[in-house]
Amino acid sequence: MARQEINLGIVPGDKRGDKLRVGGRKINENFTELYNNQTSGQSSPVIAAKHVITEDESNRLTDINIIIPAPGAGKFIDLISLIARVTPALPPTGGLQIYPSQTLNVTTDGDTETQDWGYFPALFLMSSAETIQRMTPVFSTILFENTPVYVCLSGGENPKSGCSKIELFYLYRIIDPAASGTPGGGNAVIQVVQSIVNQSEITIQHNLQKYPTVVVVDTTGRELITEITHESTDQMVIRLNPAASGKIIYS
Repeated sequence: MARQEINLGIVPGDKRGDKLRVGGRKINENFTELYNNQTSGQSSPVIAAKHVITEDESNRLTDINIIIPAPGAGKFIDLISLIARVTPALPPTGGLQIYPSQTLNVTTDGDTETQDWGYFPALFLMSSAETIQRMTPVFSTILFENTPVYVCLSGGENPKSGCSKIELFYLYRIIDPAASGTPGGGNAVIQVVQSIVNQSEITIQHNLQKYPTVVVVDTTGRELITEITHESTDQMVIRLNPAASGKIIYS
């Protein structure tokens, strides 16, 4: 199961957020998954860490800045949350100046233009005063084994001027498919997240040799009602009415 985020709406009192019962269910299911994984030995405890990109380093943001090292052969990183704080340099230097289309991408696949986990937008990076923002999440279709999590400025061009200190605060855990709570090892549950864009019928060849557990959520995090046909233990068809954008999580 993917980490479920409570929808708070856009502004207080707009009635667009999750109802109390829905929010409580998400909290319970998040904690249930954490406790189950810790007791089964399939993942590490949640780790809190911090990485600082200095003012000097902020002028070279197209370089790969590793924030979580590769976890080891056959293991995966599960990035739970990421928050950044930008502190611009004092005048006359001032903060970063980049192109409006550029983003600070959070990724694991080795491509500096990919947003596997998420990104921070240009307006946040160019803040003229100290400011804090959560990562805008983007969900990958695959978890990469033994790869680090890093941040990198998209577009291939470093900031045009200015500099800032960028502090990254994050929670993560390491998933080890070979580990289990019993002697002799076992099989961990590997979660796959697949993005969908305005689709009503999706065929997935998962090759898990079972009928997987499936959750479909839209771009606001709301769980959708779906029709799922398991064509075999390796393939399923998911139907939505109406078509929707969001993500499919299965394991």
